Amino acid sequence: MKEDRAADWLRRQGYRILEKNFRCRFGEIDLIVTKDGCLIFVEVKYRSTDSCGAPQEAVGARKQQRICNAASCYLYMHHCPPDTPCRFDVAAISGDEMELICDAFPYCGNYKV
Repeated sequence: MKEDRAADWLRRQGYRILEKNFRCRFGEIDLIVTKDGCLIFVEVKYRSTDSCGAPQEAVGARKQQRICNAASCYLYMHHCPPDTPCRFDVAAISGDEMELICDAFPYCGNYKV
């Protein structure tokens, strides 16, 4: 499973995995991790080849909005203070290679982060 592969890679890089496949009525977040005091919402995208474009290209504006809305739900459900440091990353897996794109997109939800 692509989320497991990304989680293992992130763990080896010093990230702590908090949740996999967080779901709420607003959407889904593949991985929620933390590192250096920052809460990180990670979208995992996989492509076996680049013939259809890079994996991160599949995270368009609509998908970003759904991830941000789900992140708002997560922050609310976990009573996170409004000043909780957060970011949105994309784990792009292409064949056997993985790249983490930090701050891949800005927060566009309703919760104040």
